[in-house]
Amino acid sequence: MVGFISGGNAPGLMTALMKEATAKQNLEVSVVKKAQDVQKMQGEAALKLIETAGNVSQPGKIDVYA
Repeated sequence: MVGFISGGNAPGLMTALMKEATAKQNLEVSVVKKAQDVQKMQGEAALKLIETAGNVSQPGKIDVYA
């Protein structure tokens, strides 16, 4: 793509394209991290709900004989 540019600022264009690609990757990484945070919060909330609903005698354990 850069090879077809004549008389222009090819290095500057390449730098701009690389910055754009880096910004896109950073955005994708932040979206994945946010999704992981949401999943973690949902998991913790589900465990808390299960513990509360199951009248747990010990934290982290579910009484299946109740």
